[in-house]
Amino acid sequence: MAGEIEIVLNDLKSKGIASTLMRVDGVLVHSTLAMNDLNSGLLSSLVNTSDALLRRFDDSQKEMEVAYQSSILFAIPLKNHIFCGLLNNREEKPTVRLYADKLKEYLQ
Repeated sequence: MAGEIEIVLNDLKSKGIASTLMRVDGVLVHSTLAMNDLNSGLLSSLVNTSDALLRRFDDSQKEMEVAYQSSILFAIPLKNHIFCGLLNNREEKPTVRLYADKLKEYLQ
């Protein structure tokens, strides 16, 4: 599983999109982003808090976007994991969705 995930994330990186896959508890699985344990924990908390708020309103989250001045962090919950891509623009979102679908095959 780990080798396949690394291949998928490296392929996405070759297209100019850095990404990370972490468990919902913040444990890093693999990343092509410079990310330490503290950053992955903060990111998973952000996604989990957003998800908890939506569940209170009987809704669910399919994607999450955090816009910065020069980039966009795009997060997609996948089973017990969170897949994130660092985008240069919103037009790259379909590419990240495609790679999220590839990763679903390898996640338990």
